[in-house]
Formats: sequence, C-alpha cells, structure tokens
Amino acid sequence: MSNTDSQAAVAIPHQQHSTKIMVVDDDPVFRTVTRNFLEATGHQVTEAGDGLEALKLLNIAQPDLVLCDLAMPLLTGMEFTEEVRVEYPSLPVIVISATGDMADVAKALRMGVKDFLTKPISDYKHLSESINVVLEESTHSCEQADFVSRWFRIDDSEDESSLEEKELHWHLQYLQQNPNAARELLTALLPEKDSALGAWRSSYRLLQSANTLPLVFDYTWLMSGQIAFYVVDASSSENGGLASTLLVRTLFDDYVRRLHHNSVDLKDLARNIEKGMQCSGAANPVEAVFGVIDLTEGNISILPAGLDCRWENSQAHYNISGSNRLGENCLSNFMTKDLPVFEGGKLSLSRVGSSSFSWEVKLAI
Repeated sequence: MSNTDSQAAVAIPHQQHSTKIMVVDDDPVFRTVTRNFLEATGHQVTEAGDGLEALKLLNIAQPDLVLCDLAMPLLTGMEFTEEVRVEYPSLPVIVISATGDMADVAKALRMGVKDFLTKPISDYKHLSESINVVLEESTHSCEQADFVSRWFRIDDSEDESSLEEKELHWHLQYLQQNPNAARELLTALLPEKDSALGAWRSSYRLLQSANTLPLVFDYTWLMSGQIAFYVVDASSSENGGLASTLLVRTLFDDYVRRLHHNSVDLKDLARNIEKGMQCSGAANPVEAVFGVIDLTEGNISILPAGLDCRWENSQAHYNISGSNRLGENCLSNFMTKDLPVFEGGKLSLSRVGSSSFSWEVKLAI
C-alpha cells in the first residue's frame, strides 16, 4: 500500500478522549499514516517497529491499547501477543494484519485478542470504531471476551445502530466476500483432535470438501462430570451460515462459562441460542445437533436441530433426527435422553459427497 493510497483512505472524525495507543508494525508508512490519524483524533501514540522493541517499550509507554501486526521480524505479532497475555493480561490488543491465514486469526481469537482488522484499511473509521468499542469494554468489564463475542453481544438496551452492530456488519461482509477466508477461520476454530479427562479419552475425525463451508464441531469437559458438545453445518444456510455458526460458538461458550458446577440443560442451551439468533439480525436457521454426555451417570442425551446423527455403543446403535432446524423452534424436536454409554460410544454423521464426521469417547484400557 503506497503512502498516497494510505493517506487517501483516512477520514478524520471528531476529536475523542485522549488515550495512549501503541502501534506495532514493521511498515514505517503504515505506522506514520496510522499515527497521524490517531493523533488527529486526540490519542497519544507510541511506535514500535517489531514485537521485541514493543515489549521493551511497554513498561515505559504504559499504553491503554495496542495495535499490532502479525508478520514482523525478530518477534512476530503472535509471539508478542502471547507475551502480552502473560505479562499484561488486562492490556487489550487489536490485530491489524494483511495475513490471509485464517489459522493465525483463529489462534489470535483463542488468545483473547479483542479484534482484528485487515490491511489495507479501506476506511479508518472502522479502526476508530473498533478502538472505541474495545476501550469501552475494557473500562466497564473485567471479562476477557474475544472479538466474536462482542459481535454478537445480546443486550435489549443496545441501540441497533451501535458500534458493535456496525463492526459485525463489516467483519461479516469481509468474510462473506472471501469464502476461502471464512472456511479457513471456521476450520481453524475446531478443537484438538484428541483430549482426555481422567480415565476418559476423546478423539474425533472429520473429512470434508474444500468447496463448501465446513461442519463445525466443539465440545467442553465440565467440572460436573459432563461433556457438552455441538455440531453445526455451516453450509446449510445459503445466506447466514457463517454468522449463525459463529453465533452458536459464542453463545455455547457463554452458556458453559455461566454454568459453574451445574449440569447442562440442552433445551435451555438451545433456547438461549435461538433467542440470540433472533436478536442478532445477522443469523439465519442452520442445521445442528446438541448433546451432553454424563460420564458420572454413564449416559448421553441428544437434541437434534435439523442435523441427523447416529450414536452407537458396544451393544446397540440409535439413529437420531429432528426436522426443525436451529432457529426454527428446534425445541419442538424430540430429544433423545439417557442413552447408555457403558465404557464408551461413538457419534457419527455424514453429508453425502461433502463431509464425514465421527467422535469417539471411551474409557482408557
């Protein structure tokens, strides 16, 4: 991006309250243009040409927020962000990067990065809005919510034209216009293939076409002795599969976080997600399935939401289906309760010609 192009993209809004912002980027032109914009809007700016220099300056500059590139010499943006997370856990970071690798974006998301913007910045008001939202959140909340969580914040008191709604619009617009990036992001959000808790082992296998949005699977080991999980077919809604899938991830994580030591109520979980879909204005019905394995009681319960699946153990198999999709009152589907797990079992499903999924949970021998 040339100096002329960068300056042409900058529109200066009204002055705002002064904050200290550190810009970490190895591109001096980008740093200069961004610094000029931020100073014109009333912020104090410190520059660093790489992650190592930024780490040395943090204690001196004491910024309120950091803008960071990912691809830098000496210490990459990802390595810098990891260090910040350990040494300055309350310091918000916004990633601004030209990377096309959605695995990097997903990793940054999991590390608690507050937002990401792509280079070149076509409209600097997006940067201004992002800074305002992140600083507002940091002032009023101690929660380490990632940027997807902020896109879908459900609050009846919020005005529909809030900064969060604007931010959601242009983030989703970017992903919808770049299907490869959307597919890579969703795929990169998948959990580790193998994990364990005590004597129990979890292992899943997922094969899918590179031409469509993927099946997205996630699960959580709970202190109550349960495993809560979901599978969403992101390709099952032509217009809103991406937004809906990200929303499911966000509200599932939020529900689990609020559980503490309580047990999962599948219908309450689905009810919360469907309410979130109605409030977000960006999501459309999708095919999904939700479930919970109770390792203490030795059973599994499954609520289908348009996505057919199969549960099998050492003694029997069960075909489970529910016609109503998530977002179309999936609560009216029949919920299969308390199927035996014994020493383990396998959940499987497939979309002919596009994907095959199986997940096995079993006692280690």
